[in-house]
Amino acid sequence: MAGEHVSLNSCRGCYIVIKKKGKKLNMKNVLYIVWSDNNRLGIPIIDEQHRGIVSIINSLHYFIQKGRGEKILQPTLIMLEQHIHIHFETEESLMAEAGYPALEEHVLLHKELARKTENVSREVIMDKDLDMMLKFLKEWWTGHINREDKKYVPFVRKITDT
Repeated sequence: MAGEHVSLNSCRGCYIVIKKKGKKLNMKNVLYIVWSDNNRLGIPIIDEQHRGIVSIINSLHYFIQKGRGEKILQPTLIMLEQHIHIHFETEESLMAEAGYPALEEHVLLHKELARKTENVSREVIMDKDLDMMLKFLKEWWTGHINREDKKYVPFVRKITDT
């Protein structure tokens, strides 16, 4: 769109700023997690899948903010479960191909994360506590993806950079 500029900012509460022909329009709390270059691992398929996870989390947050979170919760959880399955499969195959020495430990982390996600999902559905799901997903994002996944990067990049 001509004359429009979109920039993402990650201050407290996360929001998107849209500049439209010199005007600044704030839509506070539209984004729960903001993707930035700091989140990139430099492995294109993994980065793309990580962006997909952030998109799912932000979509849930958006509908919660609009008061329609309960309606969108079930489809979001199904989509998240399917995306996580594909993502874990992708990571594990790349780590195996790269000879990542901590592969078994990482696979165990994936299994534990999948189990926790299922448990939290059930609890959220029963208690209708949508914020619990958002908090869990954000902790997963900041913990597993931004800490644990960065450990395999040097190994996997050797096979993907060629």
